[in-house]
Amino acid sequence: MFWSKKEKTASPTWKCKAAGCDFVCDDYLTLQKHTYKKHPGFIMHCEVEGCNFTCDDYRTLEKHMSWKHPAGKSTVVS
Repeated sequence: MFWSKKEKTASPTWKCKAAGCDFVCDDYLTLQKHTYKKHPGFIMHCEVEGCNFTCDDYRTLEKHMSWKHPAGKSTVVS
């Protein structure tokens, strides 16, 4: 058959970062839509001590973390 169904692999889990919200999904776009609808104006902050980066998009925060705070080179505040 020309069209074949790909096996589903484990996808990353995306969690809402809004205080008191326990929304979890496996798709970035679903999480972004949830955030814009349920938490309008929500701003995320970088969790690394001393960094004042803020944004309203999960992918932007993810890119910031990988570019500015690569694993093993920074301390994340719990």
